[in-house]
Amino acid sequence: MWNLMRGLTRGRIRSAGRRSEAGVVSLFVVVLFVAFLLTAGVVIDSAELRGQRRALSDLARQAARAAVQEVDVNLYRLTGRVGLDAGAAVAAARAVTARSGLDADVAVQGDRASVSLSRDVRVRVLGLGSGSVQISASAEARAIWGVSAGR
Repeated sequence: MWNLMRGLTRGRIRSAGRRSEAGVVSLFVVVLFVAFLLTAGVVIDSAELRGQRRALSDLARQAARAAVQEVDVNLYRLTGRVGLDAGAAVAAARAVTARSGLDADVAVQGDRASVSLSRDVRVRVLGLGSGSVQISASAEARAIWGVSAGR
């Protein structure tokens, strides 16, 4: 009888040990799952931000190129120097960015035009707090007359 009691006690101790380990395994799985979700969220959001930043940078370059196409022809005829018609250059750059619903900050100086843009991008997965991040891009272009060698 004593051996029977001893066997039951050992069985209870073994099953109690298994139960406590099962809880540890469940907790470990939950922690790993949360870590996986956070990692996936960071990867997805950073890819989205990188793509949006690239698109905004492309748009700024397009607007800067559009601005430098507005050469002041009279200045070139009189002096032989290339300069931009400031009003037309700003209007051309803003027309390019307005098609995307953005307002550009355009600066024209001599034969150069610079364009700065910013946009709020909604963070989809890890939208903690405000849920959006502001990204910005800028580009500069220079007007030249004629053909340039080696570029």
